[in-house]
Amino acid sequence: MVYNELVRLLAEQYACDPEDVTMSSTLDELNLSPDDRGDVAFSLEELYGVSIPTEALEEFESVEDLVGYIEDRL
Repeated sequence: MVYNELVRLLAEQYACDPEDVTMSSTLDELNLSPDDRGDVAFSLEELYGVSIPTEALEEFESVEDLVGYIEDRL
């Protein structure tokens, strides 16, 4: 659920090819700048009602890290 929404968001806002986004994809591989990561986090916070502190966001390296963080709080 969260993974699919994240893939949709990355495809729509950051021109990522959905086929290139896997759970093991790193945020660097997806060319997400620190500002992009903040925007993605904000969108996911709004969608799921989950808070992602800046400190946590800075530690995320992969799609799996981000998805897991949100799913653990749902």
